[in-house]
Amino acid sequence: MNPILPIISLLLTLLSTLLMNGIAAAQNVSPLDGLSAISESDIRNSAIAFVNTTSSPGLEGATLSVDDTQRNSEQWRSSLGFNAEITLKDYIFNAYWGLGIVGGTLDDRIQITGDAGQPVKLDLTRDIISLRGSLGLVFPINQHFKLRPVLTLAVSDVQTKTIADGILDSNNNPTTLTFDNNAQIGSTTGSIDALFWYWHDNYRLELSAHYNLIYTDSFSEDNPILDTHAWNSTAQLKSRISGPTSLTTSARPWRWLAYANHTNFITQEKTALGYTGLFEIGTGLEWQLNVKPLDWFGWQYIGFNVGVITSRNVEGYNVGLTAR
Repeated sequence: MNPILPIISLLLTLLSTLLMNGIAAAQNVSPLDGLSAISESDIRNSAIAFVNTTSSPGLEGATLSVDDTQRNSEQWRSSLGFNAEITLKDYIFNAYWGLGIVGGTLDDRIQITGDAGQPVKLDLTRDIISLRGSLGLVFPINQHFKLRPVLTLAVSDVQTKTIADGILDSNNNPTTLTFDNNAQIGSTTGSIDALFWYWHDNYRLELSAHYNLIYTDSFSEDNPILDTHAWNSTAQLKSRISGPTSLTTSARPWRWLAYANHTNFITQEKTALGYTGLFEIGTGLEWQLNVKPLDWFGWQYIGFNVGVITSRNVEGYNVGLTAR
């Protein structure tokens, strides 16, 4: 038996996330008692959205703030990993692989109205850590364009703490309840990436489009509502231009870059996290390596970038290191 198959089977049985599972059952109380404004569907959608906006392939690190009438939240995500293309001799395609670890946190403060008309405040803190692996093929169409289908498997653990302030007890007195929950999540993502690049003198233009079809499934002993699964999709458009600088290190040049990206969480409802799309523009520097260990995969650049992220009721930034 192929030794990879048991691992893949395990990954496929652990799947997707949670968001408002803090309103989970405690002492035989229904998760939605006194909070009919929040449906089970809302809880499930929020759960899946948290995972997709943190650990989906192609997302860079980010710190986001959402500020609207009923919701204030802070979300950050960061990843450490490497992706590379492996040259396969005597084939018309190359191989692609990637490994990474992803972490993130969401602090959500929501104001809603309880069943008795009283104000209720929800303060939810969620932490996620994910391990992710990708395998794919790269098909060069011509000297400027290639297609890259990729399969990504990820397993995650989510810890959630929820404080609900204002829920009425049996004597109709406002009370504060605290819940601590966790969930085990897995996801399987099929991606298709279209990549275009063009050199003019020593300047390089890069354009790419990415589409992810994501199957997620979650399991939680604390909240049966989150024993669920769902199909979702995301899309990204990325553009980058880079050029030479006069800087060198170890006789290797530095290049400046500027980029603009758009991410659309196509199937995500706005009520889930407060947004469905993000725009990002930024700049940075990259150190040109152009090394090819073992003549298998190319390592072209390492560097850093800073960017500004925006959307309706959303603002944020991205400061990170790059390796490609």
